[in-house]
Amino acid sequence: MSAGDLRRPVDRGGVRTAHLARAREARARRTGRPAHDVAVFADLLRGCGATVPGGAVARAVRALGVVPLDRAADVRDALGCTLASDRPGRRLFDLVFPVFWSSAEIQPPGTAADASPAPAAGGTTADAGRDGSGLDEAAPRARDRRTPRASYGRHHGSPVSVDEIDGRQIDALARRFAAALARAPGRRRRTATAGDLVDLRSSLRHNLRTGAELLVLLRSAPRPRRARLVVLCDVSSSMAHVTPLFLTFVHALARPAKVVEIGVFNVELTLVGEVFRGRPRGVALRWLRAQDSALAGGTRIGHCLRRFLDAVEPQLTRDTVALVLSDGWDVDEPELLAAQMRRLRRGVSRVIWCDPHAAATGYAPEVRGLRAALPLVDDHLDLSGPPALRALIDHLERTPTPRRIPA
Repeated sequence: MSAGDLRRPVDRGGVRTAHLARAREARARRTGRPAHDVAVFADLLRGCGATVPGGAVARAVRALGVVPLDRAADVRDALGCTLASDRPGRRLFDLVFPVFWSSAEIQPPGTAADASPAPAAGGTTADAGRDGSGLDEAAPRARDRRTPRASYGRHHGSPVSVDEIDGRQIDALARRFAAALARAPGRRRRTATAGDLVDLRSSLRHNLRTGAELLVLLRSAPRPRRARLVVLCDVSSSMAHVTPLFLTFVHALARPAKVVEIGVFNVELTLVGEVFRGRPRGVALRWLRAQDSALAGGTRIGHCLRRFLDAVEPQLTRDTVALVLSDGWDVDEPELLAAQMRRLRRGVSRVIWCDPHAAATGYAPEVRGLRAALPLVDDHLDLSGPPALRALIDHLERTPTPRRIPA
């Protein structure tokens, strides 16, 4: 199958039916042993034309070892993040996953299995249980964890488009975010009603109409320095539902804040600071979508954080704030992420971790990556939509001084 075939809808020209038949044949080779079954599933994806990265099977088996196997959502996320390396591969993954991992009897080609709609690309893992994956009991538990707000990260349905986000609203929130972090006074001054010094030059200009007699004295105060930020944004498959919001917000930060560097990552890191600072939002996001490895795929936070620090560590100062936007899914060893988080913590004044799942009712981090990172994080906050972003900024305005955590 050519690369062009993969970019077309998988149900065109009978290709979808052939993939489903191949998935039923592969399901018959399952033994119940996770390592064997994951290897068979990876071979199935390759046979359908997907690109499965080298070493992905071993990472998938390790990922299954740290998630509850009775939760369809977590199992599907773990396999999707490790085995699907691009968007065409993710579409194929979503198509064959419910058939291969189904506990139902194998149906012959042309039956109702072929007529069932395929899950949408980037869809939630809870849908897998409803499509016959044999993990339906996970759905009530996933619903119990969700906050009643519609902005919670476990998004059911199609991902939100960038065009559906109010850019002006996000720009205003980005200005508030930057102002909340710009607390230290700088050398420059500005006119202020209750300033500590008289601004003689401004006072003379103001009083020109009265013959330059100083009837009104204007005062000045130190101008707060712009917030200095380094930003890491997770754009892997598990974050597809909030990626447009995250990228829009990160781009909006580039003007009111002094952004040292911006990195977007999944299994690899892409530095986009220059592009996001110098191009309009639409142009920058189209450029990012054109990068073959920039969006979707799995997540290696520790590996990408190490590469990011290699690039920006000399520019980190004691007044730099690190902003990480991720759900914490990581297929690397947690020791690597913990070591790199300690390295980051030593170089910055504050680490803010924005998680689209943090507002869930009864939420507690279960993935190893996030558990390893949280002891070195100053603020672990929800960012699942514009309302959550406003609440996040309110928190930063109330707590301008970071808590000191030993690295």
